[in-house]
Amino acid sequence: MYKTGNAALYHYIVKDVDKLRERLISVWCELDQSVVNHAIDDWRRRLSAFVDAEGRHFEHDCYSQNKMLK
Repeated sequence: MYKTGNAALYHYIVKDVDKLRERLISVWCELDQSVVNHAIDDWRRRLSAFVDAEGRHFEHDCYSQNKMLK
């Protein structure tokens, strides 16, 4: 998750599963759509890089070759 979500999620102490569920839903509803879109776009690039690497470790190559930053 992006820092925006983590900061909002962990701002409160959650003591049970129901409270965690409520907090997750609350944070999700507050997310800006651009954050969601960016995560989806990033996931597509990461999946493509994984396929290109034939399942091998690939993240260091993505960042060094700017594949992930487009």
